[in-house]
Order: sequence, then structure tokens, then C-alpha cells
Amino acid sequence: MTKTKTKTKAWMKRTTATIGVACLGALALVACDPEPSVDAEVERDAAVEVDGAGARPLGAGGASGASGARPQPSAPSKAKEHGELVVHPPMPDAEKAFAEALELIGEHYVDPIDRDALYTGALEGVMSRLIQIEGHPVNVLLSPDELDELMSGTKGTIVGVGVMIEMVADVLVIRDAIPGSAAAAAGLQRGDRILGIDGERIAGMPLGEIVRRIRGPAGSSVTLFVQRDTEEWDQKLVRDVVTIRNVEAKMLGDGLGYLRLRGFAETTADELDAALEALSGAGMKRLIVDLRICPGGLLDAAVAVTSRFLDEGDRIVSVSDRKKGDKELKAEEQGRWRGIPMAALIGPKTASSAEILADALATHAGATLIGAPSMGKGSVESIHELDNGWALKLSSG
Repeated sequence: MTKTKTKTKAWMKRTTATIGVACLGALALVACDPEPSVDAEVERDAAVEVDGAGARPLGAGGASGASGARPQPSAPSKAKEHGELVVHPPMPDAEKAFAEALELIGEHYVDPIDRDALYTGALEGVMSRLIQIEGHPVNVLLSPDELDELMSGTKGTIVGVGVMIEMVADVLVIRDAIPGSAAAAAGLQRGDRILGIDGERIAGMPLGEIVRRIRGPAGSSVTLFVQRDTEEWDQKLVRDVVTIRNVEAKMLGDGLGYLRLRGFAETTADELDAALEALSGAGMKRLIVDLRICPGGLLDAAVAVTSRFLDEGDRIVSVSDRKKGDKELKAEEQGRWRGIPMAALIGPKTASSAEILADALATHAGATLIGAPSMGKGSVESIHELDNGWALKLSSG
């Protein structure tokens, strides 16, 4: 058995999409609906009393799924039409049959076989049979480039052009252009469609291949064919180091502060403190925390952020490990921002660490949850690096 080197970071993740996760990079590998307009929807949602008067929480336990049962692998599907993938139930003596099948393929297949390609595809198939959530990669095989992107995203920086992307009705759409990035400087904006990369149309191209083509080393360039309404043009962008802002804050008036979280990286807790300091200085008396488009991120970061609003000893989350049993994570000190009347906005794109925060705010800080049920991910992922530089992202709790 191949020896694995377990990373100490734990992941909880829209699927930033993870190169993600979510999440956290400028190329979010999550297939989500178009992001709601902050200026329009938050102003509307702000009309709800933050102290909870007249607003109905979405369940006594907080965010839907934040502490719920883990989703289970789907049952084998029935046979599909000819040419489509069929998911079979487990066969007897499958390990022996696998080795036998490889030998038969090598002996009888019409073309020469790249065994590394076969083994890689087989491992991808193995990972697909583990717990998965639609639109949110949970258990996946990571190439060295994907691993580097994932880990750099946890530190709040990536190399790229600064677009967060998603697939909407099979069309690649810009969900956000990160401030200070090449994309933002070029005027690309939310809702723009990317139809081609470096002169090649991307219709039908796998999302992973699209991301690979947009990525590249700092200083190199990529040309995106962009559509906005009826206008189309080629936009050349130079890749560079992009600083990811995971916290956005502003005053909405009448003492009401607005705080939006995009993800949970190593820098998020410090960003949160700085944002709340600014809001407090501007006269904030009540707070809206917007988690509607937040795929999650680092578990440690989620605990640090959540602790800011709780009393010492308040339970944040319980993590179950097959080998180590249950472990409760609690606030280790009095939260700096506890006691602020709050509401949290959640929805189907609220996942993982964001669900932990929402649940704890409702349970311990008296926050009202407003919106729709959250994703209900309910698992923690860990990264296990293989000797060849590839890695597995696995549900481990």
C-alpha cells in the first residue's frame, strides 16, 4: 500500500468548486447559481429585524445540515441507454477481476495502452464511488498543480487572472472579479460569459480543463473571449499573484452593518477583526452576516472566526473520526465581538465551515437565520499526499 503523508489542515467546503474549494481560489470550481446582487438583496433583507422580532429561524438547530447526518453514497443507478455510463453494484472478487481486466485490455485492446493513464482513471473512478455532493467535490484525486492551488488558496493568495467562475446552464460565467486582479483592472464583471480561451471555443470542455487553461505562471498571459449582453470581445490578461479578500464589509445605514464572508482561509479571522473594527468605528449597532455564497474552507479558520462571537466554552462543532472517536471544538476565550444583535443570511450555497458558523451564531449568539436551507455537507476533509506528488482529498470526519 502506498504510504501517505497526512496534512494537518482539515477542510470543510459550493463549491468553490474546491480548487476550490471554494473556494477559496480565484477559480472557484463550484457549479452554483448566479450570485445575488449584494446591493439589491441585502438592502431588502436588511428590513428584517436583526434582533429576531417577527423573523422566523430556519430550524431550532441552526443552519440546515450544519450538524446533521452525513450524506451517503447514492445507490447504484439502473442501466442507462447504450453509450452512457452504467454504475454497477459491487462485483464478487472485484480486486482479482480488476487485475484480470487490465491484462485483457493490454492484450486485446486495439491501440497501445498507457498503463499510467489507466491507473489514474481507475483511481478517479474509486474516488467517485465515495461520498459526493452534487456540485461540490468532496472526495477527489488532486494533481500536483491542483494541490498547490488548493494549499495556496488557504493562505489568501493565488496566481491567476482573478476571476471566480461557475457553470450556469452549461455556460461559463464570471461570478466575481477579485479587486486588484488583472480581471478587475480590465473591467470584467459579474455575469460576463467566457466563451473561449486563447482562440478556442470551450463549449463542452470539462471544467477542470477550462481551469487548467486559464491558470498559468505569473507573468504569462491568456486571452479570454468574453460576452456581455450582445457585445463580444477578446480580453488579454496577464497572470499575477492575487490577494483574495474573504471578508467584505460596509454600513447599510441606521447602525446596521453588513459583513459578507466568501471563504475561510488562514487570513480570514484577521480580516474579520479589521472589518468589524471599521464597522464599529462607523457606528454599527446591529450586524448582518451574509453566508449565502460561501463554500467553506479551513476548519481551524472556521473555529477562529466563530469564536469571535461566542463565550468561552461554547461548543462550536463536534467532529467524528473513525479511529479517534468524537472531538468537540469549543471557543477557548471570550469572543471579542460577542453580544452584537445579528442575523445570518444562508442558502443552498452555504456549505461546510459557513454552516458551522451559522449554526453556532443561532445556537449561542441568538442570531436569526434568514433565507433557505443550507447545503448540509456535514463532513470534514483532510489532504493525504502520495509519494508521486499527487494527493487525495478524503472525508475523514
